[in-house]
Amino acid sequence: MDRASRVKASVLTASILVGALVLAGLTSCSGATHRARTGSLVWHGCGAIECASLSVPLDWSRPSGRHIVLALARRPARTHRLGVLLTNPGGPGGSGIDFVRDAADTFDGSIRDRFDIVSWDPRGVGRSAPASCGDHLDYFYAVDRNGTDAATTRANELVAKRFAADCARAAGPLLPYLSTRDTVRDMDAIRAAMGEATIDYLGFSYGTYIGALYADRYPHRVRAMVLDGAVDPAASYANGVILQSVGFEHALDAFFTWCRGNRDCAFARSGNPERAFDDLMQSIAGKTDPGTVQGEHRNLGIGEANIGVASALYAGNTDEGWVALGKALNDAARGDGSGLLKLSDAYTGRKTGGTYDNLTAAFYSISCIDAPAPARIDAIQRLAARAARAAPHFGASTTWLGLPCTFWPARAVDPPAPLHAVGAPPIVVVGNTDDPATPYIQAHALARELRSGRLLTFVGEGHTEYGRGNRCIDDAVDRYLISLAVPAAGKRCS
Repeated sequence: MDRASRVKASVLTASILVGALVLAGLTSCSGATHRARTGSLVWHGCGAIECASLSVPLDWSRPSGRHIVLALARRPARTHRLGVLLTNPGGPGGSGIDFVRDAADTFDGSIRDRFDIVSWDPRGVGRSAPASCGDHLDYFYAVDRNGTDAATTRANELVAKRFAADCARAAGPLLPYLSTRDTVRDMDAIRAAMGEATIDYLGFSYGTYIGALYADRYPHRVRAMVLDGAVDPAASYANGVILQSVGFEHALDAFFTWCRGNRDCAFARSGNPERAFDDLMQSIAGKTDPGTVQGEHRNLGIGEANIGVASALYAGNTDEGWVALGKALNDAARGDGSGLLKLSDAYTGRKTGGTYDNLTAAFYSISCIDAPAPARIDAIQRLAARAARAAPHFGASTTWLGLPCTFWPARAVDPPAPLHAVGAPPIVVVGNTDDPATPYIQAHALARELRSGRLLTFVGEGHTEYGRGNRCIDDAVDRYLISLAVPAAGKRCS
């Protein structure tokens, strides 16, 4: 869903919308209620950052109709201000406010000196008219998504229908207006409210789709744009599932290779980590492992185990990634599921007591309306079988996780199509050769589709690369944002 563990969303639980659409005033970071006029921003102190709110139309085709309130955050430039750097951490569902609050983790001093770093919770997310699908989602993440047989298909169909129905009950009137195209209109309203003729933009993962759409619609309002961990808007639903499944499969294979020859891996030492992994997953599918997370005693099932593994693979060969995964798998093999439960919770936004933050609801509310999913369960079953052949460990589960979109109560707005952004300045697309969530082939495709795209390659693992400590990538991006010096064609970092 998101770029790395430190950027995962931590957002407010959505209020349930019942009956007529009631969109309350935004509660600001300081706790006071503040509603800004459309087209204006009033920044105020908000802890270590500044916050504001902006009223925008719920339906952009009816600008004088109902409005919603977007929550924004800013870190003003410290010296020699160049302009505004808008940013989005990914998701869909990541909180831009939380990202700005932790901006020092990603942006070095030269960027913080020269730019106002600004982000927002997109509509449906966190503090901006949040979507809801109910607060208790253990049932949704516990289901076994590993198979393609009739029993697995039926179990996933029941869960997906229940989840989609819960979303319709909790947020139905809001759901038709949460597309990324609506968010792009919001983004330009933010630009105008700040009084900026052009903006700079840095988007991660799903945030690359926001950026590409913005550049396609408003090419002359972009000064510089960086898209890291790119989503290919031209990829079909099926190809997107296959690409991501294979991406995670390759990442897991890389983990196994590392684990066989590295003392930092606590799992299957002096053995075969792939065989031990398969045996462990089969064991968990047959019986749960007990675990304790923040004092709460729970049972690790196969659904949470799969998500925990994927969560660690986002971070690649780091302490938070492969090292943590090796320890969690070793503990699970010894009968303690705590480590995999913690990794799963970090990904899904689960809190003690079984409540969840807004991340899951926002993810589906935006994803399902952006592009049409197959309308029939038998088509999804065939796709799951195809994906499982391409990616035995992740193909089926990746497919079934998208099943709620087949039953979604709001109609999808756009078929997949390439974006060219004709007239935009150079757009730098950053891709990791072994990114599990947004595979490198998508960065390569997006850079080719954009008329002014320039691919910057990192040879390595993990999801997204800017701000993770690689000086080659960070320096190239910083130089481009500050001085508009485009990285050399074919530039690769490792």
